[in-house]
Amino acid sequence: MSARMRILSGLGEKGPACLRLEFFNRRWLLDCGVGPESDQGFDPAWLNKVNAVFITHDHIDHIGAADEIVAAGLPIYCTEVTAKSLPKGAKVIPLPPHGEIQVDGVTVTTGRTGHSFGGVWLHFELGGGVLYSGDFCQESDYFLYDTPPDAATVLLDASYGMEGLTQNVRIDSLLTTMTKLDGQILFPVPPSGRAAEMALLFERNGLTDWSMDDRCYGQVKQVLDARGSDYVDGDAIRRLRLLKDKAKHFNPDARLLLCHAPCATFGKARELIDSWGDAGRLGSSAHVIFTGFMPLNARKMVEKGHAHFRRWNVHPLSQHVVNVANDCHAMQVVPLFNSRPEDFGLVDGFDGRLQLADRFYL
Repeated sequence: MSARMRILSGLGEKGPACLRLEFFNRRWLLDCGVGPESDQGFDPAWLNKVNAVFITHDHIDHIGAADEIVAAGLPIYCTEVTAKSLPKGAKVIPLPPHGEIQVDGVTVTTGRTGHSFGGVWLHFELGGGVLYSGDFCQESDYFLYDTPPDAATVLLDASYGMEGLTQNVRIDSLLTTMTKLDGQILFPVPPSGRAAEMALLFERNGLTDWSMDDRCYGQVKQVLDARGSDYVDGDAIRRLRLLKDKAKHFNPDARLLLCHAPCATFGKARELIDSWGDAGRLGSSAHVIFTGFMPLNARKMVEKGHAHFRRWNVHPLSQHVVNVANDCHAMQVVPLFNSRPEDFGLVDGFDGRLQLADRFYL
């Protein structure tokens, strides 16, 4: 069955995810993000003649415009975990963490992404197979990852571009930096992402004076329920259970603080930064370490010496993008969410398969 793809946002930029898949008289939207920069919004015109929306996970650059979807009364396909982050009144059709369903006569297959709690990639049995990964990571010891099936067209998270530093190298750098800082350290994190994963790292390295805010603990509670094993490694869940009581009560005086939101533009992370700044503590007895995408205000903090950046890999390395494309036997490869997707054309065997147009046939 032939189809058409339109990339509305996310090609050639670290921008919000929003794609449109069309076939016969059906038009589906894949993700509906805003941000991560404040001026990157969602155009309501993108909903014109849309029949359904698929959401891969609950991070703002993939789900941030969900209120527009709900207001339009459109059905939303997502996992039960992701559905918890949707506005009231959402018409949710649950996607399995790892399985398949039929939608309008099309087989839709899902698998876990190794990126977030409740996150899945999407495979559509159209045009020889279409794989949209949303965000994914193959290096997590916490989140589970499933290998996708063959697909003639793959639209893959390539947020790190051509970077190749492994998670082990990143963690060593992070731990080294932490030992050099006196006082408290704040880690702005996404609750459904690396919050619990980092807490387990701290414990594993004897860094027991940590605490997480209520938003992060709320996700830990979800992981520890009967559905947590659908997305999280069993050993990680067992270790989390040992920390449940400790994580339950937020201690703002702990040395290491894991707090929402990941860009520190709002939430407990923003509250702490503002209070530390007012008290003249930033950069002396209180520090911030960003481990993910940094918007303008975060970059300015690093420039002033009030914060540090030490990446925690939650997206694929360049070789992982290449491997997935090759393993899927893809004929068209679209690297998403980075400013230089054309660099993948330098990869051996990619030059004839790279697709950089914002609209194309499948």
